[in-house]
Amino acid sequence: MRKSAPFAGHLRLQHLFLSTAVAQTGTVREAAGHLGRTQPALTKMLQELEASLGVTLFERGRLGARPTACGQAFVARAQVILNEWAILQDELQAIANGDAEVLRVGVTPQTALGFLPQALQRFRRERPGVLVRVREASIHDLILALAAGELDCVIGRFSGELHDVEGFAGLAHERLYDEVLSIIAGPRHPLLARRRVTWKDLSLADWVLPPAELTTRQIINSAFIRAGLNPPRPLYESSSFATSISFANQLGVLAVVPLDAATVAQQHGLVQVLRTNLAAISAPISIVQRDTALQRKALSAFLDSVRSAARSRGA
Repeated sequence: MRKSAPFAGHLRLQHLFLSTAVAQTGTVREAAGHLGRTQPALTKMLQELEASLGVTLFERGRLGARPTACGQAFVARAQVILNEWAILQDELQAIANGDAEVLRVGVTPQTALGFLPQALQRFRRERPGVLVRVREASIHDLILALAAGELDCVIGRFSGELHDVEGFAGLAHERLYDEVLSIIAGPRHPLLARRRVTWKDLSLADWVLPPAELTTRQIINSAFIRAGLNPPRPLYESSSFATSISFANQLGVLAVVPLDAATVAQQHGLVQVLRTNLAAISAPISIVQRDTALQRKALSAFLDSVRSAARSRGA
């Protein structure tokens, strides 16, 4: 068992609320108003906290209070603890009221079309009383929310660049499978008449692509660079695969969407998948969770359902 630090017995939730409030407002005075306390009382509490820790958390001056390096580390951990505390309160209240337990899952836009519903169906059979709350955002924003304790896990397209995101060091990353991406065009696009479409042909076409910060865009750019060509400059950008399919259908541009989405759109006559002999483009689908978090039974069951659904795809 890890031995408690000397200051652990003196640390209270009020200290955590205090540190995060000062960091967010920038002054002890505004933090006091935010917490409904007097400024002298908060100043004394902050001094006691710093004395217990043996470090300076905030540099105080005319312009306010700015976190030191130690302060930044303390506030980041304090925010995670406070988020976990809020979750615990919700869970206890739900148990007392007989309400459903809540599982908070982050997903990237249109993540694994046909995959997440399959995982949720499996999970529902195992844990029918759990409410799954899904948040959709960019992988970067989801990773930040996960590190802050606002989410239980994240599923999405993952790129190595995210290792540099603040807080990623405390997260556990598990690769599930590689999702095949398809290049699509509207039914009347001239490239559909080609027997063989080359990277050069693709580089000269008009495109709708995801924003530069999204993993799918980075994968496409890397594919063109490996082919010795500059990545295309899109006419349009959209993080929605549904929008990309619509633009390909109506505006005569090329788009990149998961094979699942492309197949459905092709069945409805909206687009055609380009016939190419190019190497398959794929995006890794991964699940990320906090490796320091206490894994609830609901989360453990959900992760098992996700892994099972991934294996059924031949991962």
